[in-house]
Amino acid sequence: MTAMAVFIGLFALACFTLAVVNPRRTWARPRGPEAREPSAAVVITLRVALLGMAVPSAWSAADGFRLATLASGPDHDDIVERMETAAEELASGEPRKKYPSGDGAWAEYIVDEIRRPGEDVVLRLTSASANTERYEADGICLTVVASVAPGEAEPEYAHIDDRHYNLEADVKDRPCP
Repeated sequence: MTAMAVFIGLFALACFTLAVVNPRRTWARPRGPEAREPSAAVVITLRVALLGMAVPSAWSAADGFRLATLASGPDHDDIVERMETAAEELASGEPRKKYPSGDGAWAEYIVDEIRRPGEDVVLRLTSASANTERYEADGICLTVVASVAPGEAEPEYAHIDDRHYNLEADVKDRPCP
């Protein structure tokens, strides 16, 4: 990211330099005084075009440097708070379907609460057993324990689990075991 910002910045600097330099001097010197110089309209068009490329490139380079060096994600306490909110949401009492079936099924209910647009908070499944799954984000462990809701029948097909589950969730401010 930094290398791309440097490259774009150098491109912007080159465009700006070429726009500021008098093209008639650079045109006439190497070819001799009798060389045919570009017209005033061509010089103005060239300068406007170069400045038109330099300004957005400089803006993009500055934004790239800001993202690469200054931008920081959410702090640890904010992620702990989000994980606790997600745990409360999961354990709200209403039975939920396991979607998709298999390991990592409860992440679909958690991920929207933890991530925000433009942030790079990674939620990963660290372990899964028959009824317990552990998710980790930024060294914070969220444990989800699922139990089949009362009155739910066994699934008709082995690969489709359409039962509802009661969930319990717990957050620990340490990595998952």
